[in-house]
Order: sequence, then C-alpha cells, then structure tokens
Amino acid sequence: MIIAVVLPLPLDKTFHYSVPAALTGVVVPGMRVRVPFGPRTMIGFVTGFAENTGLLILRNILGIVDAEAVVTPDLLALAHWMAAQYLCSTGEALATIVPLSLRAPVRPRVVSPPAPLTVCEPSAAPVLTPAQLSAVESITASLSRPGGETFLLNGITASGKTEVYLAVMRAALAAGRQTIFLVPEISLTPQFITLVQKRFPGIVGVWHSQLSDGEKYRTWEAARTGAISMIVGARSAIFAPFKKLGVIVIDEEHESTYKQEQKPAYHTRDVAIERARHTGAVIILGSATPSLETYYAAKSGQYRLLELAERIDKKPLPLVRIVDLNRLRQKAKVLSSEIVEALTKTLARREQAIVFINRRGFAPSIACQDCGEVWQCPRCSVSLVYHRATEDLRCHYCEYHAGWPGICPQCKSTNISIFGVGTQKVEHELKHLFPQGKVMRLDRDTASKKGVYQQAYHDFKNEEVDILLGTQIVTKGFDFPRVTLVAVVDADTALYVPNFRAAERTFQLITQVAGRCGRSDLGGEVIIQSRHAVHYALAAASRHDYKGFYALELPFRREMNYPPFSHLVNFLIRGANEEKVEAAAKMVAEAVKTAKDAGGLGIDILGPAQAAHYKLHNKFRWQIVIKGTRPDAVHIAREIKKIKMPSGILTSIDIDPMDVI
Repeated sequence: MIIAVVLPLPLDKTFHYSVPAALTGVVVPGMRVRVPFGPRTMIGFVTGFAENTGLLILRNILGIVDAEAVVTPDLLALAHWMAAQYLCSTGEALATIVPLSLRAPVRPRVVSPPAPLTVCEPSAAPVLTPAQLSAVESITASLSRPGGETFLLNGITASGKTEVYLAVMRAALAAGRQTIFLVPEISLTPQFITLVQKRFPGIVGVWHSQLSDGEKYRTWEAARTGAISMIVGARSAIFAPFKKLGVIVIDEEHESTYKQEQKPAYHTRDVAIERARHTGAVIILGSATPSLETYYAAKSGQYRLLELAERIDKKPLPLVRIVDLNRLRQKAKVLSSEIVEALTKTLARREQAIVFINRRGFAPSIACQDCGEVWQCPRCSVSLVYHRATEDLRCHYCEYHAGWPGICPQCKSTNISIFGVGTQKVEHELKHLFPQGKVMRLDRDTASKKGVYQQAYHDFKNEEVDILLGTQIVTKGFDFPRVTLVAVVDADTALYVPNFRAAERTFQLITQVAGRCGRSDLGGEVIIQSRHAVHYALAAASRHDYKGFYALELPFRREMNYPPFSHLVNFLIRGANEEKVEAAAKMVAEAVKTAKDAGGLGIDILGPAQAAHYKLHNKFRWQIVIKGTRPDAVHIAREIKKIKMPSGILTSIDIDPMDVI
C-alpha cells in the first residue's frame, strides 16, 4: 500500500511512502502520519493513494497521529486553493488548517456526553425590527439555495447586527447545518461566547490562540464529530472541521486582524468565500465601517448589500465634537479642558466613559534637548518608547529594552525630555485629575495574561470601573448602557502614516469607538482631539457618515490604482548586510519588469525602495510593490518566487497586503 504525503515545508511536491501491513486499511486520506524525512521524523498529511511510484525502495511510515481523518474533503480542496493563491505548499496550507500540535492529550479527560441539541425559546431573543427581519429573511432564503451567497450587512453601531446573526444561526441549526462565528479580537470572545451559549446551550465551542493544546483538541474533535454545531472564535476558526457548514459570520469584517501575517498570508474573508463555494454556506460580512473593497464589491453586485440604517429603538447617534489639540489647558498636559469638563460631569452622574488613544507606553520617544539626539532601537530603525511603570525604554517591534539613559551619549547633557503621548501617560493624568474615579487601562502591556480581557469586561459591565482607557482593543465589542462619553485623545496617530489605507483606518477607528456610547436612553457624547480637524476622514467620522467618506476616498483609490481597483503584491527583501539587500532588491525589481514585459502585463511597479521601517530585528529591508489584476499580480509573484536569492537574503511575498509599510 503506497500513500501520497505532503509535508509542512516550502516544497511544492508530494512524497510517497509505503504503509506497514499492520496499518493497511487503517491509513486513509485526511490523516496525519509520522514519516522519516532524511535524518528527521516529521508529521505529514495523507492526500491519497498511489499505484506505482517507479521507485525501487520506499520508506515506511513510522506511525499514525490520528485515529481518523482530520482533514475533510472541503478542507483539502481549500488547502490546494490556498497554495495556489498565496504561493505556499499544500503541506504548509494544511499545517495552517490543522495545527501540527493538535493531538489527543496523553491523559484524556473524561468528558460527559454532549447536551441535547436544543435551543432556548424564541421569546428569549428580542423582537426584531422590520429592517432586521428583512435582513434575516434575505439571508435564510439563501440558505436553502445551492451554491452559497455572500452578504454585506452594513449596519451603523448599535443597529442590531448581532441579533441578525443569531437569528440566521438559529435557522441554520433548524436545517441541520453548522455555523462559524468569527470575531476580530480575542477580547471580543468572552461576551459573544456568553451571548451565543445562552441562546444555544450545549452546542457552542470556542477557538482562539490563547487556548491550550488540550482545549483546542477537544473543540476540534467536538466540531468534527458533530458534538457541537457552532464555533465562536478568532481568525483560524474559519478552518473548523464542520461537515455540514451552513453559515459563516465575519463580524467587524473590516478589521486588519483577519489578515494572517505569517506564511501563508491569507485573508480570512477570501478563505471563507472559497470554503463556502465548496460547502454551499452563506457568508455574512458585518460592519458599521466596511472595508472599501467589501463595500465596492457589494455596490458592484458581487455581494448582496443589506443595510441597517437606524439604531435599535431609533436611539440617536452620539453628538461628536472635534477639539483642536493646540488649545490644551495649562494644568493638564494631555487632555483638553473640554474632555476634562465632560469627564467631570460624567463621573458626577455616576456614568461611565471610554478614553481612547492608539499608542501604548508613556511616551513614544525621548530626545536630548541640547543636541537633539533621539533614542532609537539598535536593532530597528524606530524610536524607543518610554514606559514609566518599569522606568525603561522599549522597542515595540523586537522587544529590545534598556534603562533610562540619565545622560546623553553624544553631548553628555542631562537635559533629556519625553515627547508624545501613550496610554500610560494618559492613565497618569486621569488618575491625577480624578482621584475619586476608578481607571482601568487595557492595552497589550496590561492584557498579556490569560483572562485579563474577561476580567476587564466583567468589571466594566458591573460598573466597578468608571473610566476605561485603552488602545483599539476598546473600540469594538464593548456595549454597555452606562457609557455616555467617549474621548479620543489623539485622532492623528494613524492619519499620516505612509500607507494608502491611512484615512480609511482613521475613519473606522474613530467611528467604531464613537459607537461605544449613547446606546441607552442616557444618550452620549464624543470628543475628538486632533490637529487636523478639517481632514475629510475626521469630518465624516464626526457625522457618522460612512457613505460620505466612501464617496471621497474612492476617487483617490481609483486615481492611484489602489484597491479595490487593483490587487497588490508586496515583495519584501531583507538581510543583515545592507549592500547585499539593496543589490538583491534591484535584482528582484529587474526580474519583475522582465516578467511584466514578457507577458505584456498591465501592472504598475513601485520601487525598489527602502521600506518605511528600514531596519527591523537587525535586518535591513527593501521592497517592491506591484499593482494589477489578481491573475497578473499572482503570475508575477510566482515568477519571482523561482529566483534563487543570494546567501543571507530573505524574500517575503505578500498577496493583497493590508499595508505596505
């Protein structure tokens, strides 16, 4: 018995092994097996059988990892598609779909029989508005049709998108089909899990990166065997091994976290659409601020557009004020008098506030006032961030850290100052101004331990916290009736970065965080501090005007031939030797031009040029970006992948990158 095996290596080939007599009839496609590979032992995926390889000697497999197939036929087809679209091997794609660490614990936990597949009475769910009901009817009608369909549910904040999701999930369950519910951040899973499990007790699993291997295995097995019918999770939950998949929900579909950064650098939305093509599942892309690509696709008829234009009970959107950052009061170094006054009134009414700044640490840079020396990471071409709690300087890219310098190494001056604002500095000022209030900071520094998100959600929900301060973690998911104020400390942090999505991301962040307040009869207010109040992204966000922003942003994208009018590929060349990296980048650029001319392809070429972050992790970085149709862009990428790079030079190829920094 001969089997075909692919390995999680960057090798576009299949390997053949023989199966010992004891395992003949046991090994089937979709299983993982242990195989010898040179001097190593590796885990591979069985993709099929072979009649005769022509080889005189075949090595035996060493054993099986799984008692049954863990890769369903549709997931195997998805792996082949991912390999073709994202320039990885099928083995690498399968290792992304089924983690190699996924295996039964040595000491299996005794698991009680699954609860009956029951759902709560319909009366437990709120009565849907006419707009919600219309959306549910459109989507559930598609459930019964073959082929699947993709819907964009564009609903303003607090318009009830979640209830639409749940109603469709109920309909899918009644039809004997299963649901994958994706959220962009682990921080959002606690509340969604609680909500979904209450509606559908006993049949909901959870999947995200903070689960232990044992927890992941039990969830995977429950999905594969049908013991659960729904999974709520982050990006990789899209690969849940459901055999009767009916609905895929991608909530906050615009979020960049749906793009995988490591190889294969897939986008969850595109993977979901491809998987639905094989399973006939319905896809719901939900957002108050859809990505331009998604909204353009919906307006062009590729997706069906459903809109929820009003909040539940027709509650008004909060009033938004933009404050000039140049007019800060003397006493407070960070917060304007408008924000301080609004916070004072909010706390006096025993209501809650969210304060948002998308930069962690105390201050983003320090410099010598006498000679101008700026402290930078020795491994990366970025400024070191001052963290007051630990009295040190840190690089947020490579985690290098050093103590407070004391004196300038250039001029020996002690006149060293900090510049800019981070979450720690805002926290310090809030506690100084409002000693009677309970302030909680939620960012990557405070939320690195398991359970912190859940505790933050619990404390804020139970009104044990008055002011929740954080980075973009707090811009989504928090839905509490007593939040009546949102303050944006600095709306400009993402506005002028060298990225074509800068205006879009700024609009999305401001609109999303503004939507956290005014969700009850108490009303709400949003105050935004900015030095660029006239920018169209901020002006549109202050009006909660997605369509207005879209109308202004789309012509820029069209003129510059950026998505949705093209597909991008980013070639990143990096290495420790600066001159070799530059030479390799020029070689790649020349190869791109040659492939373009040879194929008569209508693509634009940007570069070669130094990357915006020229040095990271002691590696110098150059890049070439191309714009064109997806087939042309992928064709060029395949040609470049064939190039043998000089020793010490690494090349990354990112199809449809979220940014090109």
